[in-house]
Amino acid sequence: MAKKTEIPVWTEILDLPEPPERQMAEQLAFVGINEDAKRQMYLDGEPLLRHAADWVAAAYDHLSRYAPTAKALGWEGRIPDEDLYLRRTFFSGWMGRTIGVDTSDEFARYLFHAGRVHAGYGPGGHFVPPQWVSLSLSLILRMFATVVPAERIGLWTAYLSVQQELMRLGYEASLALGKGRTAIKANALGLALPALPQALEVHVDSGTVREALEKIFAFRPELRENALEPVPDAEEHAGWMEEVRRWRFKNNWTVLKNGRDVSYLEGLSTRLKSGDSLTFLPPGR
Repeated sequence: MAKKTEIPVWTEILDLPEPPERQMAEQLAFVGINEDAKRQMYLDGEPLLRHAADWVAAAYDHLSRYAPTAKALGWEGRIPDEDLYLRRTFFSGWMGRTIGVDTSDEFARYLFHAGRVHAGYGPGGHFVPPQWVSLSLSLILRMFATVVPAERIGLWTAYLSVQQELMRLGYEASLALGKGRTAIKANALGLALPALPQALEVHVDSGTVREALEKIFAFRPELRENALEPVPDAEEHAGWMEEVRRWRFKNNWTVLKNGRDVSYLEGLSTRLKSGDSLTFLPPGR
């Protein structure tokens, strides 16, 4: 009987969206939020800060009084003091960073994570329909417009639109985890544990390890930093070749299916069934 060929996971290619920080940089460039635009927006910092605390209070007062958003936040009846405090703290932090025109890589991850939280992957597990997220940003923009001169409000509109897009990416990556007939669990060990500290339920349609991994890495870009490296590639668009990046595992990473190394099964094409588990095992443990 012929010996089965080993297929190390680091020899196979994954097709993933760019991480949040790359997407944010591209989108900011598209809408024209460059260093010159930021210098203009800094002129609005002091007047915006004078109103910021009142706006945070007003926003949550409005959200708690409007029945659909109160229901989405789990605030029907009495508002839990601790929940309100945590949300206002989060929102105040976001407000301060926004007024400071933060365009850092870390802020891109922060916005992406906000999308995950709104999709039910936050401390309270509350699912917030996307319209309330985008409309809340519209309320903030309307507040900004009472202070910002007309010639600069377009810059703030563009900046908040990019923020909304980053949150949408996190939101959609979260929803994708629940789409598919086959439900499996993913977890991490050793050096990968901080990037995936809790077991994650993932649904897949094709039932392959590859599909599960692509959903996991889209949802947890933190894990991608540890586990993957980019692979330059190109694809044709309208007759032109365009550079793209694919991804692969760094050397000596292992993915286990129910405790067995998938490299000795069918690699990333290994089939999954409901109830299976996938485990990330980095070198060095």
